[in-house]
Amino acid sequence: MSQRDNLSKNSKRSSSARKVPKDSRTKSDRIKSESGPKRRRLNPGQTGERAFAGQKDRYVKRVKVFSGESGLSASDWNMPVAVSVETEEQLEAVLGEKAVSRIYIDEACFGIPGRDAGGKPGKGKAGEQEAEALAKIINEIHDAGKEAGLRLRRIERDTDPGLGSLSLLRGLIKLGAAPDMLLIRTFDEAMMVSDLETSETGNKGLNHIRKIFDYTCYGYNTEAVSMLRELGAEELTYPIELNYRECLSLRRAVRALPDEELSEMPYEILVYGHLPMMVSANCIRKTSAGCDHKNRFMILRDRMQKDMPVRCYCKYCYNQIFNAEPLVLYDLPEDIRSLEPERLRYDFSVETGTEVRKILSGAIPKDITRGHFRHGVE
Repeated sequence: MSQRDNLSKNSKRSSSARKVPKDSRTKSDRIKSESGPKRRRLNPGQTGERAFAGQKDRYVKRVKVFSGESGLSASDWNMPVAVSVETEEQLEAVLGEKAVSRIYIDEACFGIPGRDAGGKPGKGKAGEQEAEALAKIINEIHDAGKEAGLRLRRIERDTDPGLGSLSLLRGLIKLGAAPDMLLIRTFDEAMMVSDLETSETGNKGLNHIRKIFDYTCYGYNTEAVSMLRELGAEELTYPIELNYRECLSLRRAVRALPDEELSEMPYEILVYGHLPMMVSANCIRKTSAGCDHKNRFMILRDRMQKDMPVRCYCKYCYNQIFNAEPLVLYDLPEDIRSLEPERLRYDFSVETGTEVRKILSGAIPKDITRGHFRHGVE
């Protein structure tokens, strides 16, 4: 055999060895088409839009699929119901719900900072515009006959655009639109509010605002509950890391305390919501496609091919990654009632107005999680 024939034969063998299996080519082609400039073909029941053509980043709005099963509606519980909202559409949906008595609005989602003549946000007249925007929403909630709560931002920095939380609160009080309560999510926030109350220059109007500590301020036992009370807590939220039996033991232990203020501590319990998995000060939007400084949702797909919603709070430049499946407990009425909560809470984040109404009516999404309610953290 000639040398040329040997080279030809070896070349064919090498080409055959490098041949990509059919399945791999299909996957490669799929990935290429998804990240290319063309719009991805969506599955039935999905809608979507590309933020920037040709970029890997996209916002895909997934419509929730409901199972056909139902739990108790918000009105069936015969106890106060609170909701937290992050969009105008969600706010509009809950304003008309008679069963909802308290609405928390997120500081990072409403009242986008205005800009002064120099284009700088949150200073001077621009800062007043931000407070006025939130005051308008709080007054709207009050006009609907409901309590208005302000849920403070998860991350606050000196370099944040717009007003600091304390300046915003002072502005709301000055406008006569103070929230009825603050939903406090970090110990820094608790200390910030406490320092303002005890300072000689503090705004006395803040003393009339109730302080509710969220589940991110951990109160696992009576010692922790006592410490939270010293920090100013007037209501607590059941920790989401405790299972049902641990929550029951905690409630009984708190009830047995000799201090009447502690033993009668009111509790909220979360019965619905996409739980936060991570809060990041790094901008996912900026690293994927370029930040346009607009609050939005994005999608991260994990190794199990589950799509996790990401909320970009561009008002204060941080992101929050949510669990792909929402926590659902409103179909467990006996367990919930045995914990003796003073109030139920639904946390809405990625839901449409229609989905909000369905969930409050008792409809159960097809894909859900019980969180740690059944199994705890171990």
